[in-house]
Amino acid sequence: MKRNVFFPMSPMTNQIGTMVEDLLNKGLNDIFGGQVFQSSVPAVNVSENEQSFIIDVAAPGLKKEDFKVSLEKGFLNISSAKEEQKEESNEQFSRKEFNYSSFSRSFKLPEHADASKISASYKDGVLQISIDKKAIIKEEKTIEIK
Repeated sequence: MKRNVFFPMSPMTNQIGTMVEDLLNKGLNDIFGGQVFQSSVPAVNVSENEQSFIIDVAAPGLKKEDFKVSLEKGFLNISSAKEEQKEESNEQFSRKEFNYSSFSRSFKLPEHADASKISASYKDGVLQISIDKKAIIKEEKTIEIK
């Protein structure tokens, strides 16, 4: 009969292996009930048509006043910060909870973006930013050499 010298540690080794596997496959949110780490970066879609670039930021639960959109050194910066506080009290207990969430995203504007023509709107949980394109001169010209 062959004896396993690690037999006493096998149950613990299996538990550690299961925990590591859960962490890698599920992440901390699933292991701890989804409340430990919340994603602070909203989903963004960037699209383009002939006239403009459009950036859609999915940010439900925010108000248009919660956003800051700015342009600096060729970068479009989008950020938000929101703090919520809840307080309950009665004769037996007192509880105060708070939640702070923020995000910041930056986008390098292409050369043919018209920085003077940027507009933003917020509706149904989506911040939409439209950036007009500069007119591209497609005129061809031959220059005479003198």
